Amino acid sequence: MKKIFLLSLAFLLAISFQTNVTGAFAPISLAAESPRPEFEERRRAVGDMMEAATVWIVIDNPRDFNFGSGFIVGDGYIMTNAHVTDELKRGGSIYVLNEKIPPRQATIIGSVHEDKNNAANVRDLALLRFDPPSGAELPVLSFNFDVKRMDRVSAWGYPAMATQFDIRTERLRRGDVSRIEAPPVIYTEGTVNAIVRGKNNSSILHSASIAGGNSGGPLVNSRGEVVGINTWGYKDEDEGAFLNGAQLAGDVAHFLAEHGVAPRLAAGQQMQQQTQPITAQTQQEEAGFSRFLDMLRPDRNTREVAWGDYSLTLPRGWSVAEQEEDTLVVANDDDTTAVALYMGDLDGRSLRRMARELSRTHDGTDPELDDDIYTFTFIDEDGDTALACVGEGDDEDSFFVIYVFGDFEDPGIEEFLNSII
Repeated sequence: MKKIFLLSLAFLLAISFQTNVTGAFAPISLAAESPRPEFEERRRAVGDMMEAATVWIVIDNPRDFNFGSGFIVGDGYIMTNAHVTDELKRGGSIYVLNEKIPPRQATIIGSVHEDKNNAANVRDLALLRFDPPSGAELPVLSFNFDVKRMDRVSAWGYPAMATQFDIRTERLRRGDVSRIEAPPVIYTEGTVNAIVRGKNNSSILHSASIAGGNSGGPLVNSRGEVVGINTWGYKDEDEGAFLNGAQLAGDVAHFLAEHGVAPRLAAGQQMQQQTQPITAQTQQEEAGFSRFLDMLRPDRNTREVAWGDYSLTLPRGWSVAEQEEDTLVVANDDDTTAVALYMGDLDGRSLRRMARELSRTHDGTDPELDDDIYTFTFIDEDGDTALACVGEGDDEDSFFVIYVFGDFEDPGIEEFLNSII
């Protein structure tokens, strides 16, 4: 099965080479009798810096704990992904820590998540503010915009598949918040496969292993300079292939500047032209889905299609493909786009748990909460990305699911959404 997944959980705090590791990064003399020890010393210096610069993010919300990664970009500032902090919409607290930093509460200074239905090639960034420990000299990572195919890179963060084996993570999963301690930061290494350009911005494809929990963590070059922020991954189990995606350092640097934080640049680097932002068409489509979710309620629509307590109007060129007591599927006449509605009972489960179970069934992304609706994406039988929205029904023990298949930009979808009263 194919699966697209968002990453989540990693914190990178960075150090200035000029002020902290200048000696360790001095050029290696070709005349030295044994350059290997000096090379190893340089690697250890980078490792020590990244260990101190990478931070574990813990979201303590009323329903559960969520985890992510991030890295220090200024005095008291941490960079991560917006989808890492989305769970705070239901309330709760956010903590940042690592093996050198005790738990500190943080607040969100700025956030942008342009298209939650598309994990790749969109801006998914959040800036956090925290009070550093008294007297602590924390490293701040530098940005390097020069990244090319075949460059060696490393990913730093807290993937859940690894941190789950640490007793410190298990304590939190059992609900023990009295002793929050960070597990060790995970390091993986690989190469840049390509720089790909999407509709709204570009991504670095690389082979440094990342997984859920790495989201928001830094992708760095051999000198520990940030070239990207790890955000998403794509896995094709049938083909035995995978891709890991990071947003470019240039987009992160511009986001910081927009929120009043001057990004620290590596030697010889200058701020680049910002990637074209999200298009108005995508914003309109996203607003259309929100209208559909908000307005799908009993007795508020016309009676062209009756389904349980609901009545819906089909757009022109669309028809009912399947209708049962708990399922309704409508599609356009050329079968390139379809919307499926499903109603069921929670049977005592929380809506969050139901969304997770459905996502696992479809090998989908981690469900994200937005206005009481959980959304995730998955790969359908035709190999295309499909969207699922999970929300509460009319009573506390029921739920509904809306699946959208095919071309999200099909004008029939917008017509369908606008037809709902």
